[in-house]
Amino acid sequence: MQVNSKFLSELVSGISADKMMEHLQEFSRWQKLAGSDGEARSLGYVRKVLDGYGLSTTLLMHDAFISLPQAAHVDFDGQRLTCITHSMALPTPPAGLTRPIVDLGDGSQAAFDAADVADAIVLIDGMATPEMALRSRKAGVAGQIHISPYEHLHEMCLSPIWGSPDTETVQNLPASSAVTISRDDGTALRARLAADTGLVATLHAKVDTGWRKTPILIADIDAGDAPDDAPYILFSGHHDTWYEGVMDNGSANATMMEIARCMAPLRQAMKRPLRLCFWSGHSQGRYSGSTWFADTHWHELERNCAVHVNVDSTGGEGNTLLSRAPAATELCALAREAIAAHSDQSHDGSRLARNSDQSFWGIGIPSLFGILSCKPADTVGVRNALGWWWHTPHDQIDHIDPALLLRDTRIYAHALARLVADPCLPFDLAAQAADLAATLAGIGLPAGQDQQLNSLLAEAGALQAELTAFQVQQPETEEACVRRDRTLMRVSRQMVPLDYTTGDRHRHDPSLPLPKWPSLEPLRRLAQETPGTDAFLLRQGPAMRAANRILSGLRAARAELAAAGSGGSVA
Repeated sequence: MQVNSKFLSELVSGISADKMMEHLQEFSRWQKLAGSDGEARSLGYVRKVLDGYGLSTTLLMHDAFISLPQAAHVDFDGQRLTCITHSMALPTPPAGLTRPIVDLGDGSQAAFDAADVADAIVLIDGMATPEMALRSRKAGVAGQIHISPYEHLHEMCLSPIWGSPDTETVQNLPASSAVTISRDDGTALRARLAADTGLVATLHAKVDTGWRKTPILIADIDAGDAPDDAPYILFSGHHDTWYEGVMDNGSANATMMEIARCMAPLRQAMKRPLRLCFWSGHSQGRYSGSTWFADTHWHELERNCAVHVNVDSTGGEGNTLLSRAPAATELCALAREAIAAHSDQSHDGSRLARNSDQSFWGIGIPSLFGILSCKPADTVGVRNALGWWWHTPHDQIDHIDPALLLRDTRIYAHALARLVADPCLPFDLAAQAADLAATLAGIGLPAGQDQQLNSLLAEAGALQAELTAFQVQQPETEEACVRRDRTLMRVSRQMVPLDYTTGDRHRHDPSLPLPKWPSLEPLRRLAQETPGTDAFLLRQGPAMRAANRILSGLRAARAELAAAGSGGSVA
């Protein structure tokens, strides 16, 4: 694969930590809740800077369902406990919500099933999450008290809905009030509850939830004299924050701005345009901005967007670990190269998780990164290992390490240089097909029931071989490179939805964890049942439909490769 080494070197070497720290000083001035004046002022600064770099900028405004937590406290056993409430939780009545407390420990599904928690307040270890909100809704819980792992209280959004609710999903919004208290207060509350199970608590929580106009800032860098049909690369990060959010996500915005500054003068050497998107509604709207953009620009994204690169929380103090940076299988080689070039670490091929504004999988767009750097395992203190200050008022500039910010931004610049300036896109879709084949091979169906599985294995193996042969071809012209890229993009449109969604390209899966290749889940569930039982027979229908969907996708992907070969060589 040819690499534009000159472009890569010039882009990476131009990155300045000082420039990014100047941006972070500005971001420290504003609290940036979604749809707020502070967010608008801060985004205005970003736009002014990017305009000055020569980018073409556009500001979109759209309706989003946003939830802003306000004052909260807990009255218990004659004491008033400090707490916070959460985005998308229900506000309590003016006089508070008074109910008996049921201790559910870790809040597992088994713990919910074993207790009568209807119209009660449940006590749960750990941070508030969409999973706990959904379990509470199904169990008829009136209120939730979450116990932080330590003294810090982390802001969270509890909606299990990806994006703003609609008529099909609104019934899944949280249906109870929720607060988080410190570990010490939780330990004392639990001890009193063990001595007197009849105790009650009164929750007081104000939450301002409703539809608001929120912004999306788009900034484009054109690609010199590249062919008109060259696809573009999407580089995105959220701009709304909790409090000032200097790390999450100010540092990532600074990374985007600095790469734009250094790339704009090099645009004549670019083979593909770069589009930067700054989302709102990530923190208080459960990815409402990127979801709205995916829905309203679906066909244009399907036609023209080759790769989505997401950036979140770069340069955090002590966030030295890079090996777990998430990447789609077909982009893991690129992630491995970029990380190795700017650190002494190797990438372990970590799979993308259901977070980080990954709203484009249904369209079929492969994705790279999200949270690039985090703390080593022995210092993990919070979810995502980003630091104790994450989602607290302490997310300030003193928790940014300029050297790590420079390192992280150079890694992003390296990957983006390859994506926008190489003659051909650095895809490895054969690796993705191989991963599917290996995953299929791990599903064991009984003899006589495995015909469909064997057909999928054969089709995945054939696709892997054909992709391997296709990818080693070396196009001789710029136009041939574009034809090659677009063929692989059409293959991606078939493969990515199978790899990262339950199968519906036009609907967003919930904001909950998904298994590897979730489209295979009906087959996995069938494999867990005993043949001949009612459970096995009931699962045959979903398994068959899943197999049909996957087989159709694989055959469509192979047809794209065949058409590229019969319609003239990529060379």
